[in-house]
Amino acid sequence: MGPLALSIRRARQEDAPLLAAAERAIARVPGRLASRPDEIDDDAFRRMIVDLNERGRGTYLVAECGGVVVGHAFLEPLPLAATSHVVRLTIAVHEGHQRRGVGRALMDELSSWARANPRVEKIELQVRSANDRAIALYRSLGFVEEGRKTRRLKLGPNEYLDDIYMALWVGP
Repeated sequence: MGPLALSIRRARQEDAPLLAAAERAIARVPGRLASRPDEIDDDAFRRMIVDLNERGRGTYLVAECGGVVVGHAFLEPLPLAATSHVVRLTIAVHEGHQRRGVGRALMDELSSWARANPRVEKIELQVRSANDRAIALYRSLGFVEEGRKTRRLKLGPNEYLDDIYMALWVGP
């Protein structure tokens, strides 16, 4: 399948139920997200969109193809003064739209936003150790592994995944 005609826009409050539903679908696959489907709340998405986009604390984006939302991502500043130069990345490519450039397009937009924002010097993320595609994407964009929390996610009896901590320095 060829490249998609993607457009990236800022998330709006009315996107919240769709974004939450997309994450619930992703969460049904064990190990993809830390959250379970019943732990994902529409109102939490709405609050995050308002906080990041409308209050200007960060940025929350959606990727669309043919009017259909196919992914979303955001950068959220850490709350303390001493860590306010760091933003935490969350990204989700919706089910059925992986391996089509959606993640890279969202990452490119977020990186551009971070580099243009004088308050942002570092982007951090966590990724499941089994998510080889995402790890390869992050590495291709310059992210480096900074640490690992072993057996952080418990999928079942004696079945665990590590969380890998990666970061990209975008500051001076």
